[in-house]
Amino acid sequence: MEERKVPQEELGGETEREEYSFLQEVIKDEEGGRKRLKRGIFKATVYGAFLGIAASVSFCLFRPWLEPHFNDNPSKVEFPEDEEEKEGDGDAGGEADDGKKEEKKELDEDSYRRVLQNLNTEAARTKRCIVSVSSIADIAGQEKADSSAGILIADNGIELLVFSKIIDTKEGENIWITFSDGKHHMAAEKMRDYNLGFCVYAVARNEIEKDTWSGIELAQMGNSNLVENGEAVIILGRPFGADESVSYGVATAEEEYVDLADGRYRLISTNVAGAKQGSGAIFNRWGSLIGIISPTSLVEGNNGRISGYGISDIKDIVERLSNGTPVPYTGICGMDVTEELTEKGMPQGVYVKEIKPDSPAMAAGLQSGDVIIGIDGQNIVSLSNYHSILMQKSEGTLIKLQGCRQGAGDEYVEIEFSVTIGSRNNK
Repeated sequence: MEERKVPQEELGGETEREEYSFLQEVIKDEEGGRKRLKRGIFKATVYGAFLGIAASVSFCLFRPWLEPHFNDNPSKVEFPEDEEEKEGDGDAGGEADDGKKEEKKELDEDSYRRVLQNLNTEAARTKRCIVSVSSIADIAGQEKADSSAGILIADNGIELLVFSKIIDTKEGENIWITFSDGKHHMAAEKMRDYNLGFCVYAVARNEIEKDTWSGIELAQMGNSNLVENGEAVIILGRPFGADESVSYGVATAEEEYVDLADGRYRLISTNVAGAKQGSGAIFNRWGSLIGIISPTSLVEGNNGRISGYGISDIKDIVERLSNGTPVPYTGICGMDVTEELTEKGMPQGVYVKEIKPDSPAMAAGLQSGDVIIGIDGQNIVSLSNYHSILMQKSEGTLIKLQGCRQGAGDEYVEIEFSVTIGSRNNK
């Protein structure tokens, strides 16, 4: 059989046709691929948008429950500075809408009734910021070893903070907070200060039930420096040392103070009788906190009347305790050097009446009779000035106290003391 040879031209033609056919098929695949790619991008965009919306909605719905588990950093507690204008003027105190001062009128039967109604209204509202702080060995049996009224002072986003006198616990006891609805929640100690005898306790926010939150309100800070004689006050807590009560009275005119280490604190005194072991808070008639009742705030000769530390004088201490920061302590009990004493040759500053035992001041060599005239080069002119500068320092900081000591010839000689700031968060 004769073999047939394929002409080169014919073979080349078939090759070209095959290549042309192959190229045609590739072009078709590319066009289809673009369409599929576009469809894929469109589907991915739709699915992505859907998932994004679903995730956003879910985050908004579940954020209140999830946030406490992921946010471990509480926000810093900062209290507003005292306002200069009188509370009750215009918007500050909720008085007249036009911002004018309330005109003083003669107190008749109708106006007296209105005052009582207003006090009752504010008392009902502010009562929600009062809780009970107890050391309890058996929460089921309610066996309380010690108890005191506490004040809901701040919310740092992680914890609800309660300000109260120090409650010491024994082995097997825990601190429990009882809210206005009767619900109990275990609390942890944030920070304490034995100088004034106060402590801040913390309750985890995510452990507080929704129903309890509806009866919770934080205390609104007032300005105790503006409290006047005869001003109506509301007293809440345990002023008689036992059962919770609500009392009304007026602030008295006496300028009373308590002298403690590193400071002098004004008292808000009332005409309402109370017990020595009483605790609680004093509010003005607009429901603002102006005083903290504590056994250490009682002074001799007040005939059992309720008094409390003016909130303006201890606000910086409350703020530090609320942030878990120790209160600076040197252990100096002093008094202002009066103009009369400076005329007799005593330097202006803080006269040291007493040095607390085992205090940083005693360790540094300060003595009764010394006069402190400066801290780290800053002039000291009064005890309140000394306290303000000291509160800007931190525990463990080494400071230089410039002082004067009376020599043999009754002349004062300058002397410098190196004092390491301590604290009284332990007995």
